[in-house]
Amino acid sequence: MVKNRQIKEKATIQAEKVLYLCIEQGLSFKISQGCVLTLAPPLIISPEELNLAMDKLEYALTQVFRHNI
Repeated sequence: MVKNRQIKEKATIQAEKVLYLCIEQGLSFKISQGCVLTLAPPLIISPEELNLAMDKLEYALTQVFRHNI
């Protein structure tokens, strides 16, 4: 994640906020290098479960980057 695509400054604070919002919703993952979100779902994940996880991630990203929380 970056703050600005042109200068590619890492969005470390925002990545952490996204992580904590996702954890509140029951979705856990790790952050590498301060700004890389790494999700590792099990190989037996259903399409519905994957969609639910992506919805939770999208919600968190929207909250952090559009609403600046």
